[in-house]
Amino acid sequence: MLLNNVWRNYFEKTIFILSCFTFFSLGITEVQAEEENLSTDIPKLVYDLKQGGIQSVESISPEGDQLIIEVEEMPSYLRAVKNGTYKISASTSGQWKASYQISVSGNKITKAYSPSIVAYTGSFTKAELKLDSSIQSTYYLKKKGGLFTTSINLRAKLLSNKISITY
Repeated sequence: MLLNNVWRNYFEKTIFILSCFTFFSLGITEVQAEEENLSTDIPKLVYDLKQGGIQSVESISPEGDQLIIEVEEMPSYLRAVKNGTYKISASTSGQWKASYQISVSGNKITKAYSPSIVAYTGSFTKAELKLDSSIQSTYYLKKKGGLFTTSINLRAKLLSNKISITY
């Protein structure tokens, strides 16, 4: 009888441990699937160099906040039609704002400069502006809010007569 109780306790503990393992494994899989779905919908603005001026788009960030992406042509009197200086900016209402400028000459981004960030909530733990190639610049940011850290990559990519801005 004592041997029976030992096996019964062992069996119950084993079933309990396997049930907990299965329950937590399924929960982790669901979270990963949600993160993958969020990352596929990237907010984007395609700026038309021929149109010029200020062009913006409102969207929803992957975190669910209202996101505004804007490109502003900076005034200059000594340049060709496609060449110029452009201010790239993105912001979420009440959360953060980031911007930088690029210089375009001869269908190439020649310079990325004047980075600026403001955190209305939380803080930025990383801010690095890079000229990735002759047609792409990226402002790499990491924002900490509470327990979570979010990566923000404000990217400008030069296309034929256009600048594609992604967040």
